[in-house]
Amino acid sequence: MKSHIYLLLFITILSCNSNTKTNSKFTPDVSTNRIEVLDFYGKHRCASCIAIEKNTKEILSTYFPEELKNNQIIFKLIQWDDPKNEAITNKFMAAGTSLIIYRIKDGKEYIEDITEFAFTNASNKASFTKGLKEKLAENLALQK
Repeated sequence: MKSHIYLLLFITILSCNSNTKTNSKFTPDVSTNRIEVLDFYGKHRCASCIAIEKNTKEILSTYFPEELKNNQIIFKLIQWDDPKNEAITNKFMAAGTSLIIYRIKDGKEYIEDITEFAFTNASNKASFTKGLKEKLAENLALQK
């Protein structure tokens, strides 16, 4: 049974992750310390993809309202299969639905791809909430 769940998860991720990339460049502003939560999505979205966005937005607004207000944390929803987003999609290697924590501190970039976590927990709101809250708290602590 467990192997069937992993197979289903693998197939879901593959179906949401199909993109061909080119060599365009994305040059971020690294002059301001911040954490960006980047939620890449495609034109055609599965239930897990929708749940990832909904859960992420709810966690940010519920548990991190001050950090959102003062731009310590910034949420960005990015359609990866829109040609205008090609450069940022390439930078973060978002070949489909992806959830990335992108942290900038003192001009240095740190990228944590939490896509696997997001898909694994998308339908379990309690696990998703606990895990994302912990990851964001860890990143906020690293900003000090």
